[in-house]
Amino acid sequence: MTASPTPSRPRVVDIAFWALIGGAVLLIFGGLLAVTVTFETARTALSEQMSNDQVRQYLTVYRGVGIGSIVAGGALTFVASRARRGQQRFRRATVALALAIAVVVLLLAVGAGVGQPVTLLALVPIAVGAVLLTRRSAAGWFESQDAR
Repeated sequence: MTASPTPSRPRVVDIAFWALIGGAVLLIFGGLLAVTVTFETARTALSEQMSNDQVRQYLTVYRGVGIGSIVAGGALTFVASRARRGQQRFRRATVALALAIAVVVLLLAVGAGVGQPVTLLALVPIAVGAVLLTRRSAAGWFESQDAR
């Protein structure tokens, strides 16, 4: 007697994966833009009332946020790729990381004023991917994968 074939991956999981990858690419791109901002560019974009020392401090924070964005994009790519293979714990980790990224990016943009527009745009596909991973059809597939 032959074993029943394993259920194929639902389309919603594939769409969620590619949305998360798109968001991660935007995070990385926005982080690279933030890291490469020069002092002269920042000086012209910021208020004239800020001293050069304050601009340097702002640039340090801005570049730090850019580095964090790059790391977060890489981590999101890793956990999303593992979740696509059907591992339930990585599905949960992907959703949790996506929510954490959204909260931190929004807090930095609204609270501290260091929001990179491309990084803020990355929140849209990340949110879409996280929501799709929590859909009933996706959750059922992950549970059936763990049962094997």
